[in-house]
Amino acid sequence: MQPALEAGASLPTHSLAPDERELVARYAPRILLDRCEPFRPLVVGYTLFRQDGYSPSFPRCIGLRPVGRPPAVLAIEYAIWWDWDIEHLYELEHIWTYVGADGEVVHAEGSWHGDFWSLRHWENGHVPLHEGTHPLAYTQPGKHAFAATEMPFQMMARRIQAQCLAQTPKDGLLITPIFEGVLDGWKTPEADARINAYLTHRAFEPAFVWDEPLDLASAPMVPWPLLERWIPQRIAWLLSRLERGEPL
Repeated sequence: MQPALEAGASLPTHSLAPDERELVARYAPRILLDRCEPFRPLVVGYTLFRQDGYSPSFPRCIGLRPVGRPPAVLAIEYAIWWDWDIEHLYELEHIWTYVGADGEVVHAEGSWHGDFWSLRHWENGHVPLHEGTHPLAYTQPGKHAFAATEMPFQMMARRIQAQCLAQTPKDGLLITPIFEGVLDGWKTPEADARINAYLTHRAFEPAFVWDEPLDLASAPMVPWPLLERWIPQRIAWLLSRLERGEPL
């Protein structure tokens, strides 16, 4: 096996300083998965913002003192890697936790199909928290967008069911803007056909019952630059397994 493929076979690791490890774990989100969800996130890349700045992995600016919201002294961006979305190879979703000067969570946001929105309850405006510091987010079955409650997904139930069916067209290898020029050569008709056949095999019927909690603090968490370097290695490994017909 080539070195790049060998690297993609295992998850990235990094020895964090104890204070940084404790910080990113303290505010790591807890996500709720649909009972029938076939995929799980594998690794999380984080970025710390102590001043306003642009996200290295998502097309947005992180602002600590926006108008109409309590000010934060820290934002932690959690870039959450999944090998699979029900419609394509690989998924990179995000949650942002905003922390005030007193150490309390003042806000949280989650990614939503290339955009993002607040993880606040519509009825009371509060960010749902698990054990006081962990933003709580529901995940869209198969697609993994985030919301503060299950309501948006219940409203989209018919569309979500259709996306998760075997006969729904698939998109093969996903090429997002941050990996343009890196992954393009691997997106071939043959590779897409193998990916789509695998995803057809993983089709499922969502239960629309979110009783599978997952604390992201339990997943490997590494600085974003390390995850960014590992992602092409992981995709190369997945593609090689599919090409050889080996189990994933």
